[in-house]
Amino acid sequence: MRTMLGSFCIVFAIGLVTQTTPLATVAAEAIQRTVRGTVMAANTTADPQTIVLKVILPNKDELIVGARVPTDTKITRGSRTTRLADIKLGESADLTYLKSSDGLIAQSIHLQ
Repeated sequence: MRTMLGSFCIVFAIGLVTQTTPLATVAAEAIQRTVRGTVMAANTTADPQTIVLKVILPNKDELIVGARVPTDTKITRGSRTTRLADIKLGESADLTYLKSSDGLIAQSIHLQ
């Protein structure tokens, strides 16, 4: 009886470890980042809508960042809420996005 209970505990513990490991891996894959750059494009006609920024890195290299813009993305100009369609090319913007296996997903866009 004691051996059977011990075996059951070991099997149960192994089951818990194998169940929780994938959850930790999925959570570790999504990374939130914020960049500041110049708006190069904002496409409201495509599905999904997208925004593209040109970011100048500290070493003076250029980085082009394109992200999907879901309908729940918070877009602000100053303290006022605005729409993706109202964003002008050449504007300075802070883009906070989630980097995941599905690509970059905008969480917020703040225009200067």
